[in-house]
Amino acid sequence: MKKIFLFIVLLLLVAGCAPPEKPAVLVKSQETVAFTKFPVLEYHMIGRPEGRWQRTPENFRRDLEWLYANNYYPLNLRDLLNGFNVVPVGKTPVVLTFDDSTIGQFNYLTNGQLDPDSAVGVLKQFHDRHPDWPMRATFFVLIETNPPSHNLFGQPELAGQKLSRLEEWGMEVGAHTYSHDRLDRVSAAAARRSLDRERATLSKFVSAEIVSLALPLGKYPADLSVLEKFKLIAEVAGGLNPVKFDPLHVKRIQAIDSEWLRFFRRSS
Repeated sequence: MKKIFLFIVLLLLVAGCAPPEKPAVLVKSQETVAFTKFPVLEYHMIGRPEGRWQRTPENFRRDLEWLYANNYYPLNLRDLLNGFNVVPVGKTPVVLTFDDSTIGQFNYLTNGQLDPDSAVGVLKQFHDRHPDWPMRATFFVLIETNPPSHNLFGQPELAGQKLSRLEEWGMEVGAHTYSHDRLDRVSAAAARRSLDRERATLSKFVSAEIVSLALPLGKYPADLSVLEKFKLIAEVAGGLNPVKFDPLHVKRIQAIDSEWLRFFRRSS
């Protein structure tokens, strides 16, 4: 009986009746992507007039249009941990980051409508016009500092709603210390308290783990174990990142005209 069974199996294989194998799935890794470098852009205030630390809504819209026309694709900073798997073929990833949670980044008007000139308003409008450009951006927020307009987007009664909405729309909430603390000027214990306190506050409104941190002024603590709960550390400068980037030293480019020209050869 055993010989007969083996003979039948052999006939089925020869006849092509064996179950087909599943096709191989090509997953893009850091070794298979077409691009060699990618930018992490750094924004602060969104408002008027244009300045060293402020981008106008009009220029922010132009930034998005330029990125879209030049085949960039937006990711959250945390998405970089996945090895660029979601980046479409022919696209280069870009991460939009916003520091200090100013009111111009996310504002609701008195009528309850999303401010179309806030960063989130501009991103939503752009996504509605270009559904293939997902709403992805990382907001490095502050909890308690001066001025109050920097504390969770400046509308305290709406702070929880805004944080939840960012996550709902697919964006990332990251840490920037509780009060914009210089980690190189405080003790390791004080630095841990600031970071733990911020994570605990954000966890009340955000379900995802807070894995990304933007260092205030780009200053690292002397005791690097202070940063052990974070998987991605964003600096304040440095230029483009290589594909095999260092997650604890993510370089950024400030999104102002001189830096657009320097790194992208883009004139205003």
